[in-house]
Amino acid sequence: MNLQSLKRGLAATSLGLAAAGLVMSFSFTTSANAIDGSNSTGSAVGTVPQCAWHLEGVSGVVTLANADATKKYNGAAFAISGSTSEVKTYVADQAASAITTDADACSWYNSKKGASVTVSTTGTPAFTSTSFGAEDTSMNFTLDGIDNKLTATVTPTCSAPWSTPSAGANDIYVGHLSGPATALDNAATTTISSCTYQVTYATAVPAGKQPLNAGQNYAMSGPSLTTTLTLTD
Repeated sequence: MNLQSLKRGLAATSLGLAAAGLVMSFSFTTSANAIDGSNSTGSAVGTVPQCAWHLEGVSGVVTLANADATKKYNGAAFAISGSTSEVKTYVADQAASAITTDADACSWYNSKKGASVTVSTTGTPAFTSTSFGAEDTSMNFTLDGIDNKLTATVTPTCSAPWSTPSAGANDIYVGHLSGPATALDNAATTTISSCTYQVTYATAVPAGKQPLNAGQNYAMSGPSLTTTLTLTD
């Protein structure tokens, strides 16, 4: 091989190498691994207490007396009356012990109820004396509904949308042992519904009684009355 031929062969070889290097540079790629990250999610969600109906002020003894403390029974009809302490019917959270004006203090969620308050007794309603033993029943009288009733008057009446009983609807006597005090429909109930009132009971010792122990005080025991709050749909 002459020198000229050798130079051409080297040139061809160099070209071939260069061409091969060029091809390699275009076909080579670099890839990097993906880097992942993650976030957990969560929250602390506070909730208000469940709303509930409350009934307060219905315990204790209601003493009936004549409006004139100096007056005594003398054979004529003798009117006596007395009132409960302040009765409160209201909505608040289950643990509450007082009426609230905070509408967000509790929630009914999906269990809202209305309420109905009734006064009732059992058996044969009557007034009996316990002062002089079983042998003296001379001042006893039954609330027969004809000559005598125990009337129950709610004052003040709860304003609308609370319902109020019509006159006589909640009187207590034989054959009529319960009556409404007040009520609020489910649809009208809110988270702060409330009504405060007193119940005044009144009757009269009938005329014509002949006390065996005239001149003495007769302690009279009347019917036991139960005030009940009933939830309504």
